[in-house]
Amino acid sequence: MPEPAALAAGYRGIVLDLDGVVYLGDEVVPAAPAALEGVRGLGVRLAFVTNNSFRPSQRVAEKLGRLGVKAAVEEVLTSANATVRLLGGEDGLDGTKVLVVGGPGLRQALEDAGARLLDAAAWREAEVVAVGFDPDLTYDRVRAAALAIRAGARFVGSNPDTTLPTPEGFWPGAGATLAMLRAATGVPPEVAGKPERALFETAAAAIGPGPYLMVGDRADTDLDGAHRLGWATALVLSGVVTAADLPDLTVAPDHLLADVGGLLDPPGPVIRRAAPADAQAVATLLADRQEPQATHDPATTLVATDGARVVGAVAWRRRGELAVITGPVVEGRWRDRLVGTRLLVAACVAARGAGLRRVAAPGHGFLARLGFRPPGPEGPDGVLVRDLV
Repeated sequence: MPEPAALAAGYRGIVLDLDGVVYLGDEVVPAAPAALEGVRGLGVRLAFVTNNSFRPSQRVAEKLGRLGVKAAVEEVLTSANATVRLLGGEDGLDGTKVLVVGGPGLRQALEDAGARLLDAAAWREAEVVAVGFDPDLTYDRVRAAALAIRAGARFVGSNPDTTLPTPEGFWPGAGATLAMLRAATGVPPEVAGKPERALFETAAAAIGPGPYLMVGDRADTDLDGAHRLGWATALVLSGVVTAADLPDLTVAPDHLLADVGGLLDPPGPVIRRAAPADAQAVATLLADRQEPQATHDPATTLVATDGARVVGAVAWRRRGELAVITGPVVEGRWRDRLVGTRLLVAACVAARGAGLRRVAAPGHGFLARLGFRPPGPEGPDGVLVRDLV
């Protein structure tokens, strides 16, 4: 019997966020170099994207190379490149007078596209104010930007991230500067970076035709933006989002991976709402986790399917303001592949969509990793509960 195809083989292009996916600060994610080389070996094209506009693409590619990850400069797209696209590329920027509040990456991308960069003192001439992460931010720059925006300059931000993680903690990010300027001018910025579409479109243009898979470690930027464009999504647990955060997702990712090494594994089962024809399989899987003679409403039952076969199931029912979960149960060969976690997350997403904000489930060992806790001295034994943010 032939080996199942790798997950990555189902896509023409894979777009990867960087920090939390390919590297963590200055350390490579151990699985990344071999996994991404393996993906290239499948004939799948790669693009690396980051919301940070401070470093030029060349420097980001050099960092990847030092970490053992091959990346051509044209495969590295930052929110500075997306800002250029949002402003119309070379055709839209040639000769345009731009006041930049940002670092060398944003300045270089705009200048390479033909923009004429202004000093703060020349704010009256500005046609565009472009804002990115600027660790050398001064009041003079902010003042000039605010005056230019109030005078009618187009207000564009490279990315909306309000914080930037560093070894000493979180610094104010580009989004914090955007918020200050919006407060000072009353003008909302146009944003190029994730989750807005310009950075995704920039990556797609570099890769060529899809289908595309977006691989990220943040649901609110990486996955939300890709979902809006109809791309498939994979969430990795090597970065910002941990297992304990998963039940708070508002949309379940298409794939859940421990890290990018999972791109070379066969894709997991499909999670979907149960159909009436699944009733016997669901009853068999959940037999040891339910009350005798219990039946499950297909509308509140989810199954994991491998082809036509049901290999996992979870069900939930409303009890007042609480969603009571039965399962999840997964066939043996699919255990340790995060299938049970995906089923439980999908159940939490469905319960939240029904207006519920608390879930309860039998005390399986893995629930503690998902943020479930005992309900307290008055609660029933053997049950764990969790509030949904």
